[in-house]
Amino acid sequence: MTSISDNEFPVSEIFESIQGEGNYSGVSSLFIRFQLCNLTCTWCDTKYTWTRFSDEFKVFGTGEILKIIRNSTKKHIIFTGGEPSFYRLDLLAEDKSKKYHVETNGTLIPSEKLKYTLRDGVTIHREGMKEEIIGTFNWVISPKLSNSKQDIVPEAIEFWSSKEYAVFKFIAGSMDDLDEISSFAQKFSIKTEKIYIGLLGNTPESQIKPFMVEEIMKRNFHFSPRLHVLLWGQQRGK
Repeated sequence: MTSISDNEFPVSEIFESIQGEGNYSGVSSLFIRFQLCNLTCTWCDTKYTWTRFSDEFKVFGTGEILKIIRNSTKKHIIFTGGEPSFYRLDLLAEDKSKKYHVETNGTLIPSEKLKYTLRDGVTIHREGMKEEIIGTFNWVISPKLSNSKQDIVPEAIEFWSSKEYAVFKFIAGSMDDLDEISSFAQKFSIKTEKIYIGLLGNTPESQIKPFMVEEIMKRNFHFSPRLHVLLWGQQRGK
């Protein structure tokens, strides 16, 4: 596999769980985790999705994923990754009885045509997604802070900050991170009520930091407990 087009979807895993973070935290959902990512964040907990050199994923056709969504009893469908906005997610929103969510790093603009070659040699070709469809999705944008050693794409952040259907989610491990988030929000004119902050770490103990939560509240951000970490730690498929 060296090229991916509109009707191809490299998938790492599909599972049912609760949404652990963000503005739909706690909601029972079907997760479709896509393979491949354009970032290599130092603290990423899904590094197995980064490249094509993995035995864990399969390339699905549009019809196969539509059938999985249609047959699921879950009303909330979460596209995650990897980086899901590499793919034509608008083609997967056929069942209008479902609510669709996208967890993205916010470096791409879905309505724009895309040709992107990853570090492992895979080239992704994608036509722009239809705005009238993606505007019905709940987009959770997760820009990476400096502790991830990754750069943001300012024009993409400006796009997302202007959309009512998008919220922002950050992972913070220190007061410096909270300062950076505050500066980020000011720079891109993001309302504080659209920002959800979780705590860095992959153990239940890492999520219990009252002093961080108090500071998040002082800044009028939302605290987003990472429920999947609290309940299951690093266990996959949860």
